[in-house]
Amino acid sequence: MSRMLFIKTLMQRHIVWATLFFVYTTISLVILHRGSISSPDTGAWISRAKILIGHDFNLFTFYSDINFIVPMFFYTIPIVIFAILISIFNDQWIVVYQFLNLITLFFGLFLYVKIALHLEVRKWLIALSLLVFLISVDYLLWPSYILTDTLFATLVMLAIYAVITGANNNFRYYIVTFLSSLLLLFSRPSSPPYIVVLLFFAFFPSLSQKLLIKKNLLFRLALISLIAAVFFSIIIIASASGLIENKQLDFYRQFIEQGIVIHDRPETAIDYDSTHLGAIKLYIYRLVGFFTPFSGSFSATHNILNGLQLLGCYIITITMFRYSLLDFEKNNNRAKAIALLSTLIVFVAIFQSAVLIDYDWRYRYPLIAPLILLATLIFDNYLNSRSAKTNHKSIQ
Repeated sequence: MSRMLFIKTLMQRHIVWATLFFVYTTISLVILHRGSISSPDTGAWISRAKILIGHDFNLFTFYSDINFIVPMFFYTIPIVIFAILISIFNDQWIVVYQFLNLITLFFGLFLYVKIALHLEVRKWLIALSLLVFLISVDYLLWPSYILTDTLFATLVMLAIYAVITGANNNFRYYIVTFLSSLLLLFSRPSSPPYIVVLLFFAFFPSLSQKLLIKKNLLFRLALISLIAAVFFSIIIIASASGLIENKQLDFYRQFIEQGIVIHDRPETAIDYDSTHLGAIKLYIYRLVGFFTPFSGSFSATHNILNGLQLLGCYIITITMFRYSLLDFEKNNNRAKAIALLSTLIVFVAIFQSAVLIDYDWRYRYPLIAPLILLATLIFDNYLNSRSAKTNHKSIQ
């Protein structure tokens, strides 16, 4: 009996790390079995990395040598990594990069666990939430690609970890948060909404409490989304009429005028009406499309897995959000985390809807772990609420 008790205690103590190892190993085996996958963007990364090598890693010369709609400094970190690997490993660099993807994948999952443990989520629930990654098409797919998505997803988790686990008004906390934001900035042009939200919660805790750590947070985020849609329509119509001249706006407006909702997914396109209402309609379609789990071009398995994972997270978050209200009133660290994650997810969706939602929802991938974490926190709050009610009845 004592041996069984010992095993049970050992499993309870280490269930989270055992589950992390199982989930990571399973995903890694799937990725290694599939092998490396290149895409048109992979070729662009390679050509830019070779240009950087040709300039002897002089970044300033490199920035000025490439004429692209997006400033090259947004891609600095991944291009430098590609250039270093190509320089050292020659034709074998792709193999090394895939293992680098696996390393960053593990680090991202590890940070997920560390954040959940810091917020004192039930260990069995953390372990259960880790199993959700096994049905995440994004985690089973994108690490196979010779792209920067997994690196960026991990950097997002690093920045979230810095903001949630740090102590406010601590100099080291501000430095770590600022540096993690810089890593995001130099990794991808879709980083601005992440940086804005993270720095806002880190450097303006009182203001974030006043504006966003509120009972009606979801309503406020919905209102912000509506305001963003109106602002989007004003900018786009002004650009189309020549009142605003900007080459980036002109570039993205061509996709808008084609009614493109998801890039390279023509079945999602709509008829675009070049009016304010038409622009607002397209924006709302994109905003909803950013969160949709399903696509007619996906396989049945893909749609089922997406539905189980994404719809499950959405349902828990929306229906159980009210169980976080006590935490919001106390303004504890978990309340801050829930507000941060909710705001981050919505602001990234707002940004991508204004610009363009990439092929196969690639830019949703960095938000999968934050979304699962958000649903886990809210469900744990629900369990806390039930426990509190049970204890109250037993006292009576």
